[in-house]
Amino acid sequence: MACVFGVDVGGTTIKFSVIGEAGTICERWAIPTNAADAGASIPADIAAQLVVKNAELAQTGEAALAIGVGVPGPVRDGMVERAVNLGWSQMPLAELLHEATGLPVTLLNDANAAALGETWMGGDETCSNGTAVFVTLGTGVGGGVIVDGCVLNGRHGCAGEVGHMPVKGHDTRQCGCGKTNCLECYCSATGFVKTANDLYDAAGDPRGFTEGKEVFELVAAGEPLAVKARDITVGYLADGLASIMCVVDPQEVIVGGGLSHAGDLLMEPLAERLAERVFPAVRGRYALRRATLGNDAGALGAAYQAFQLLESLAGEE
Repeated sequence: MACVFGVDVGGTTIKFSVIGEAGTICERWAIPTNAADAGASIPADIAAQLVVKNAELAQTGEAALAIGVGVPGPVRDGMVERAVNLGWSQMPLAELLHEATGLPVTLLNDANAAALGETWMGGDETCSNGTAVFVTLGTGVGGGVIVDGCVLNGRHGCAGEVGHMPVKGHDTRQCGCGKTNCLECYCSATGFVKTANDLYDAAGDPRGFTEGKEVFELVAAGEPLAVKARDITVGYLADGLASIMCVVDPQEVIVGGGLSHAGDLLMEPLAERLAERVFPAVRGRYALRRATLGNDAGALGAAYQAFQLLESLAGEE
């Protein structure tokens, strides 16, 4: 069975997987991320893990053939252009890993990797050669766009930055990217909590919510202000997704991240609002679902990209 390495580089942990061509995860392990000295040791740390593991795999005749890596930042031509939480700027990660391991390396943004993983292995039916929009609702809003089975990366490695779409907000909020009123200001868990706290404060009933699940507990109980906060958030999200869908016409729209754990309390009103906002010709002709792969999505997507790289290299021979 052909296999590759899928690597998901995070600010606190680097997750590794050995993944077969059918999407089977044969082995998983992780190491802490050493971000000291602007992350200078991270490439060598990754390479050391892969060299040792591949030597073990080779003893059984199952050595990995390529490496796919997802990283938290824009990627272009094998270069990590910037990864703030790792301290990287213009890090030639693909070249460094190839030199250390001798294996072909493909590199992609971590949200794009998760998008690929979900489209490949997350649904009831494979969408690996299709078109999908993926969005994660966590501390911020991340995302990825897959077109005909390929990541839409863009000229500067910044395509799919769903969370930084400009929106016309009901107030003014500062985004961590430096702009005001990005989509993530309203649709992230942080933005959702702020909307709820603002509504309750204005009603003279301050609650001091700190997590989205606290608000969703009140949504489940039918508390009007909590429901209003949910509906405001869903409205922004549906409008943002509908805009993307007008451009790429996806087969499926996938929602992940912490807020997606609310399940039908989020997804049912989102489905209704999205159906109202999409181009009429595609209404009822796409799937809307929650992400299913959790922490495995990034490694699976990176592995999928690695298999695609192997196919490309084989075609050149």
